[in-house]
Formats: sequence, C-alpha cells, structure tokens
Amino acid sequence: MKQKLNAKDFILIGVLTALMWIICMIISTIMSVAGPVTNVFYPSVVAIPNGIVMMLLLAKVPKKGVFTICAAIQAILFLLVGAFWFIPIGLIIGGVICDFLVMSRNEITMKSMMAAYALFSAIFAFSAICPIKFLQSAFVGAMEKNNIAPEYIQGMLNITSVPMLGGLIGGFIGQKALKKHFIKAGLVSVK
Repeated sequence: MKQKLNAKDFILIGVLTALMWIICMIISTIMSVAGPVTNVFYPSVVAIPNGIVMMLLLAKVPKKGVFTICAAIQAILFLLVGAFWFIPIGLIIGGVICDFLVMSRNEITMKSMMAAYALFSAIFAFSAICPIKFLQSAFVGAMEKNNIAPEYIQGMLNITSVPMLGGLIGGFIGQKALKKHFIKAGLVSVK
C-alpha cells in the first residue's frame, strides 16, 4: 500500500463522503424531529447505512489518508450547519487514528476495514454524545444559541446512551453488500 492518492481517488472520496453526510443529515433530521430520545441514538443508526458506502470507498481506495480526508470534509460540513464543535474535532481525530492504526498496514483486509470503520463510528458517536454529559453548560449554550426548545434540551440531558454498536453493524452489513454486489461484479477486489 505504497501508492499515493491521485485525482480520481480524491473525487471518489469527495463524492462518497458527500453521500455519507447526506445520509447522516437525513437520518439526523428524522430522528431529531421524533424527539430527544431518538436524536441521541442517531450516530448509531447513521453508522449502519454509511457502513455500506464506507466499505465501498475503502475497497476502491485502500490507501492511507482516506479516513482523514473523509473526516475533514464531514467536519467542515458539520461546522457549516452549526454543529457543536466537539463533533468536527472528534471526526478529525477519528480519521487520523484510523489512518495511522489501521489503514497504514501493508495489506488492507475486510477485517481491518471493518475494524477501522467501527472505530471511526465509535469516535463519531462519542463526539456527538459526549458534550451532553461532560460539557453540559457549553452544550446547552450552543443549543440555546440555535433556538432549540428548553424542553428538548432537557430531554437530551436526561438520556443516558447505551454502547454504540452501529459501526460494527454497519461494517458487517457493508461487507456483505460489498461481497454480494461489488466484488461479485468485479468492481473491487479485497481479501
């Protein structure tokens, strides 16, 4: 895996990252409208359909830097929509960690792709949920600044989240889809 990213790789990373972000925004919007209870779990739910997209991206571009670029694009988009600052920081940290710990290996396997995506999703979920419990005053201030109803904010504060398994589930489903549709069709090859 000594290859560097080329223009085609950057375009594919940009397009598939945009698709993952659109999926995230759709699910986040639906879950936030449903109420604070469901909104807290959106990172886990988002990780499931995005697992398919990310497995395809990693199979097409199994190079170091994919996670960092993907995370940076998403971080910028989250900042543009007024997300709490902890989310973009968590995304970038997650991207860098996944690139250096998992994607820097000489051989990228289905297992290493799934491990990297599960780790990335867990860090994203932590960065989305952490401010609610650990940075409560800053979180409440940001929510109030965005004109979120006090009852909604209080509902989110009252919820304690369970472990986020969406990344593992998304990676598993993504690998099944990758094997069934993309590898079988000869579009990608992964061990």
